[in-house]
Amino acid sequence: MANIQKITGKRGSSYRVQFMKNGRRIGQTFKTKKAAEAFMAQLIVYDDMADALTHSSLSTILIDSAITAFLDQYKGRDRSIIQRLGWWADRLKGKPVGKVSRQHIKSALEALQKDEKSPGTLNRYKAAISSVFQWFNDKHDVKHNPAREVRQKTEDNGCTRFLSDDELSRLLKAASASKWERLHLLIHMAIATGARRSELINLKWADIDFQRKTARLPRTKNEDPRILALTASVIQELMPFRQVGDVYLFPHTSELHGPFEHFDHHWKACLIEAAITDFRFHDLRHTCASLLAMNGATLLEIANHLGHKTLAMVMRYAHLCVAHKSALTERVFGDITSIEK
Repeated sequence: MANIQKITGKRGSSYRVQFMKNGRRIGQTFKTKKAAEAFMAQLIVYDDMADALTHSSLSTILIDSAITAFLDQYKGRDRSIIQRLGWWADRLKGKPVGKVSRQHIKSALEALQKDEKSPGTLNRYKAAISSVFQWFNDKHDVKHNPAREVRQKTEDNGCTRFLSDDELSRLLKAASASKWERLHLLIHMAIATGARRSELINLKWADIDFQRKTARLPRTKNEDPRILALTASVIQELMPFRQVGDVYLFPHTSELHGPFEHFDHHWKACLIEAAITDFRFHDLRHTCASLLAMNGATLLEIANHLGHKTLAMVMRYAHLCVAHKSALTERVFGDITSIEK
């Protein structure tokens, strides 16, 4: 139980909050009674705050060490998480896990925002460090995640980039002339399936069912398996490269094993040849969704095709469905007055 003790010395009075937690007695001193009372109130309301100050793991293990341990066991496919957590390790270096506060996380993200990072990027950084706290909590049976206390940034979906018909034609033509013979296939599959870069690049021939025209993703970003529907033209383009077994569809060009993860120089050369600017590989996923929307797919169908669990992530394409909705409304109700007698 916490209590406040007034201490009078040569420099005046101060107020010390003392409390016992996890078998340890902790004390914090404040200049004013009001500050001490506010701190004690937080201890009562937020049990994890007291844990953070007293639990041995939270007070002795440094956050940069926790990040290293997290990455050592990380088996996900998000390549960016290494860079993001490296940034967090440098930013918070030397602090015990339990001493990392909401204000530390908030200040760090504010610094990133000054570097003109987008709201979406800031959210990805916050999610990365939150994953470390969540893993640490499970491992050490504690409860401390200050990242969850920081408000999520509102992402602007109005700037979603996708290819026009002319750009799409130029991109595919440039891909056909690429020095990497499988770049056209990769781009073709990305547009037709809406799958993520990492999902496609890690596909193996054993995942392809030529009879059913499907590709099985054993594990996606959402940690769930998913089946991709393949078009006849994708199947036709796959055939010349066809192999069997545990072999990657897009193998590294110079190594015996492993996928060709870093094909960016071929991708950038393709964009230059096609005269396309301000476009990322991930925007092929947006292009897939936009083509579906403009050709009459519902938001639910788009979400299912892209593998989203909720409609929230596909609302950015809602405005593209307007023309289809107008045509549907006209077809069903346009001549309704003709039934009047």
